[in-house]
Amino acid sequence: MRLRTALLSLLAAGLLGCPTGPDELETVTVTLENGTGFVDLQGGSAVAEADGWDIKLDGWNLFLNGGESGNEKAGGIDMELLDLEMQFEDMNRRNQIVWFLFFDSYACALSDWWWYGLDGTHTLFSNYHAYVVRRDDRDFAVQILDYYRVIDGAVEAGYPEFRWAEIPTDGSEPVVSTVDLDATAGGLSADPDDPSNQWTYFSFDGGELALTDSEALADDTLDLGFKRFNIKSNSGPSGPASVTSVDPDRERGETGEEVMDFTAANQEQWFLDSVDAWDGGDTQPFVEDAVQPVLRRWYQGLPGSADEPVSLWDGRWFLATDRTGEQIAKLRVIGFEGDAAAGPDSLTLEWAVLP
Repeated sequence: MRLRTALLSLLAAGLLGCPTGPDELETVTVTLENGTGFVDLQGGSAVAEADGWDIKLDGWNLFLNGGESGNEKAGGIDMELLDLEMQFEDMNRRNQIVWFLFFDSYACALSDWWWYGLDGTHTLFSNYHAYVVRRDDRDFAVQILDYYRVIDGAVEAGYPEFRWAEIPTDGSEPVVSTVDLDATAGGLSADPDDPSNQWTYFSFDGGELALTDSEALADDTLDLGFKRFNIKSNSGPSGPASVTSVDPDRERGETGEEVMDFTAANQEQWFLDSVDAWDGGDTQPFVEDAVQPVLRRWYQGLPGSADEPVSLWDGRWFLATDRTGEQIAKLRVIGFEGDAAAGPDSLTLEWAVLP
């Protein structure tokens, strides 16, 4: 049974000090049928897929109708990337904070390489993890160094630079190479059908590859794809080669202050030590490529696990646009029923469309 309950709440004045009156909060509980459900933010209700949707509930995932998840223009951001102190109730209008739009995208373990806007400049900073990419019986270490290039005196985004090395299995010294790619891909505002809105492809054996996106889907020689800040691997929906990846440094626990001090020079030894310490990773959780939703990490724990049961991630909320890309809502998950590995039985969302 699908249930919609509308609530009214008088929110406190925002950071700019101008009261805006009450915001209408919409709360909808969506029962997942065959593991899926759909939400219309403007209509404030659960809907059928054919009726037009902004958010798709698919198992434990919340996909937006845009990017790689849909044909429309919905995007969003995790508010933790912008303001660690602001609460859901504190945000009551769209111009209260400057934010950056992200879209659901193909992704692998390397896709979490960045920290966002730590100094308030909307800049991406590398976490300098030493990721491992596996092709058959060969492992490659990859460390992202930079995302910017100076062109005609101006700093431009969309130019990922990384170092990599095949991890030796015979005790020899690794050969470290550095690559600097143009992955501007038509820019964030480019239409999905724009011919210039393509991924940039890379092979550890062949370097940068001249492939169209359609050719890449059938190519088994490429390893990684780059598009702006996104990275994908040749596996799952992205290609036939079964290239997998893992982040052995996922528990490194670097703080924002430490990330601000990281450089390619002072993190080189971390990379070399990581290559030297790699033991084959038989117990490492390698993953294939998949579509990574912006609206993720709303829960903690492992679905279907008795040892680490699923619970809501307290304080996790998002900004998201509707499918037109025009209307902005603040959004959070406030409840769920069922904890099977395949997905919950129902999910309860709460949001307010911001003036």
